[in-house]
Amino acid sequence: MDYINGYERYFGEPNTIHPNARVYYKYFHIDTNNSFTNRLIRVYIPSTYDFHNPDHRFKVIYMFDGKNLFDDYTSFVGEWGIDESIESMIEQRINDGYIVVGIDAPETDIDRSLEMSPTGIKRNKKYPPHGDGYAHKLGRFIMNVVKPDIDSTFYTISDYSGVGGSSMGGLMAFYMAVEYKYDFKFCLSFSPAFFLFRWDNFKAYLDRKVDDSLPRIYFYIGGQGFERIFVETTLRVYNYLLDKGYSHEQIKLIYDSDKEHNERDWREYFSKMLLRID
Repeated sequence: MDYINGYERYFGEPNTIHPNARVYYKYFHIDTNNSFTNRLIRVYIPSTYDFHNPDHRFKVIYMFDGKNLFDDYTSFVGEWGIDESIESMIEQRINDGYIVVGIDAPETDIDRSLEMSPTGIKRNKKYPPHGDGYAHKLGRFIMNVVKPDIDSTFYTISDYSGVGGSSMGGLMAFYMAVEYKYDFKFCLSFSPAFFLFRWDNFKAYLDRKVDDSLPRIYFYIGGQGFERIFVETTLRVYNYLLDKGYSHEQIKLIYDSDKEHNERDWREYFSKMLLRID
């Protein structure tokens, strides 16, 4: 099927999408504080998906920076290989696969940074921009517009979703897990950009929001180059959650001192996270 409920199958050439996979796309309007209000949503459906079998349903993972997930030719500096990772799990009979929904970010770094920053948390002065974030608008867009549309279009397990992303997307994924803790079963937070914020303000936010109802959360950090700046604050949030009573099974963290801040290294741990957290 090449068209379904406004979603069009992607046939762009060249592409690096797995030959057994299918990726669909659709534009949505998002109410945001920046000018990029026409937002592309990309949907990967696994090779096990059958349009003629509505009884065969799939868990969904909502991920940020959608253009970097499936195709080198749409990515900024290389893709995650999400489709290859899931298709490999299917081939190994590990599971039946997942639907993955990629939400494209604004086209400028400043807009992306502010759109994925929680409102009212003061920035560390060393890391501009210093405007107030508006992650709540992106969160509402996903929960009130995108998710209902995905659930009504594809064969999903509507009450079993995860959320994931890297860097600002890792921060946004964690934010979604906190703000919508009853709507997500797990969170994959790669290299979350906690360091952008003053710890006293970020901790105050956590104190207001965190209780015993968070979904399972998996943090990942590397240890080389620019990635080193993510280590201290990720460990601080991880330990904060442990101090709140979460177990090492509920809140996981992996640190690979040899890895850098890029899609190639995040890709290596994506399927490993799914195997351990889902």
